[in-house]
Amino acid sequence: MNRRDFLAATVTATGLAAVVTAGPALAQPTSEIPAITRELWQWVRVQPVADSRQVWLDSASSTPTLRVAMAEEYRARETQSGNLAATTASDYWSTESQRLAARFAAFAGCSEDEIVFTRGTGEGLAMVAAGLDLANGDEVVTTTQEHPAALSPWLFLARRRGVVVKQVDIPVTVTSPEQIVALISAACTDRTRVLAFSHIQYGDGAVLPVRELCQLARQRNIVSVVDGAQAFGMLEYELRDLGCDYYATGFHKWLAGCHGTGMLYVRRESLDRLWPSEPRGIDASPPVFAPTESAGQATTPAALHKLGNVVPSLWPALRGVEAALNFQEQVHRGRIEARIRELAIYARMRLQRIPAVELLTSARPGLWAGILTFRVIGRRAADIASTLALANGVYLRVLKWPKSEDGALRASLHIFNSSDDIEKFGQALQQLVK
Repeated sequence: MNRRDFLAATVTATGLAAVVTAGPALAQPTSEIPAITRELWQWVRVQPVADSRQVWLDSASSTPTLRVAMAEEYRARETQSGNLAATTASDYWSTESQRLAARFAAFAGCSEDEIVFTRGTGEGLAMVAAGLDLANGDEVVTTTQEHPAALSPWLFLARRRGVVVKQVDIPVTVTSPEQIVALISAACTDRTRVLAFSHIQYGDGAVLPVRELCQLARQRNIVSVVDGAQAFGMLEYELRDLGCDYYATGFHKWLAGCHGTGMLYVRRESLDRLWPSEPRGIDASPPVFAPTESAGQATTPAALHKLGNVVPSLWPALRGVEAALNFQEQVHRGRIEARIRELAIYARMRLQRIPAVELLTSARPGLWAGILTFRVIGRRAADIASTLALANGVYLRVLKWPKSEDGALRASLHIFNSSDDIEKFGQALQQLVK
């Protein structure tokens, strides 16, 4: 049995035989993607391992993994197991850690010395919270729209060290970037040490003015920590241009990479402010952020060296994510962002035709991207989501919503979706709320 047969057999054994039914587009290598827009998006639809009978509108939670990523992860595991003599040698991991850090840094727009690999966004944010020297009375300014995984590390610091966590009340529908900057600026005081916020809010999908907020933080000598879970792989940007000190993200959402992988960006000038929570092979003498001579770490880039290098344990999955980076670059990141926004516009227009629907995501240009949040007046969001999934194969995310017992629904559009998906969703919702 060759590798391709093995992968197909594995997926079939899990009961997903319908998912791997290959059409002509699937047989086409990613190096030969269609040039014509219509054909390109048809080809893109079959690249992830997904159930074609479902309309998946929840990429903000998790995106089906790309086939090329799964195949590359398997090949890496095969290499690792079949050649233990090489893959257990310390110089192997030094070389591979440096290569991967450089590859991901080139994609993200930063230096290889500023990359730390993690198991996801939450782990990266927790590393920052645990690594900063914060004392009793120091303030952390954040918002009411943060994901629990992003907020929890700061709340634990409040209990453990007496840190004060101030949550700025973000309006249900953001009206302008200036509104956000003004609200957060007003909350900062001489005791504020950290400003923690999301690049894109997971609830209403608002795109926050990251550069302006990070500039505000720097002017006041405040550390900026950004949750990038909903932006990385959706928007085209370079981390070095954002001006943040720390930026955490995961690779299984908009990047459509392998689960259990992520990244923390540490601005080079901010590395010495962060203590490692899991030090590995650090030299005893300072400066601890410099390259080390410890076994397996000789040429490891600075942030990986100081904060913990998990490449040896995450290597196969990271190799899979590397294939996802290649995919994004071949399709073109700007084209991906434009397509996501195009689908979001179509979904917004479709929802506006349903009288009972109230859109909660801002319509102002620059404040929205691929996430569209709404509620149906007088109907429980959980009931609607359950019916859409069971009766129509349409999957949305149910959210708790301020001052609403019924909650809200979140639709997140990715390039693997289509206008047909949105129409099926719109028709099903319209029938349901009659």
